[in-house]
Amino acid sequence: MSTICPSEVEVMTMEPKEPMDRDFVIASERNGEYPFTREDSFERKLRRHRRRHIELGEHIALPDTAVEYFEQVEIEAMLDCADLTPRQRYVCEQYLRGWTLQEIGKKLGITKQGVAKTLKFAVTKLKRAWENNPYRGLAEVYRYEVSRCGGVRR
Repeated sequence: MSTICPSEVEVMTMEPKEPMDRDFVIASERNGEYPFTREDSFERKLRRHRRRHIELGEHIALPDTAVEYFEQVEIEAMLDCADLTPRQRYVCEQYLRGWTLQEIGKKLGITKQGVAKTLKFAVTKLKRAWENNPYRGLAEVYRYEVSRCGGVRR
């Protein structure tokens, strides 16, 4: 008969845990007492949003993390409410995708300086829209909350 030490008994009787990232809970400001959202419910909402906005997914690569997703949603919201001309919006979108001013100009048939001027006016409108947006900074808030909680349940 083999003997089992107490620590082995504790390990054998422990219930299996779910993966840590599925258990992630963001707690409210009440010292972490009442969770107001679970990571799995967030993922479910994220999938629902992506299904509803398929046309956006065709043009912009889907984000890998929640923070990238929030940033992408904020950028799209700013582009929508900034009252940009179609050319200004196109220049902004391509610039955010990493195109150079010269590449954008070649596609539009204008000079690099013309693209820079269009981008400058678009950025001015975007700044004005950003200042008037009551929900600005959601991605930054999410990033802070995740780093503050450390990704673990409280």
